[in-house]
Amino acid sequence: MLIAILAIFCAGVGNFAMHRAFMESDDPLVQQMVRPLADRVGPHVTYVFEFLLLVGALAIATRNWFTGLLLYGLYTIFNALAFSWVMHRGD
Repeated sequence: MLIAILAIFCAGVGNFAMHRAFMESDDPLVQQMVRPLADRVGPHVTYVFEFLLLVGALAIATRNWFTGLLLYGLYTIFNALAFSWVMHRGD
């Protein structure tokens, strides 16, 4: 269980790094998706959501380490694929 929690935490650091790169990019697709939410709730609401996902995965891992690791691992993989696509696509 401890290894799963450490793996989830390390993946969370990577997810926060990708999230920050998303938010600081000038990509029009990212700005179009985030701007309406940021105007209504605040500019840092997406970081709160990312944090809640990490805390939820850690909470699940304390009960069932395999499920928590699997779910957050899938989230991290899809996040990395989306990050790669957005950062390397041509406008």
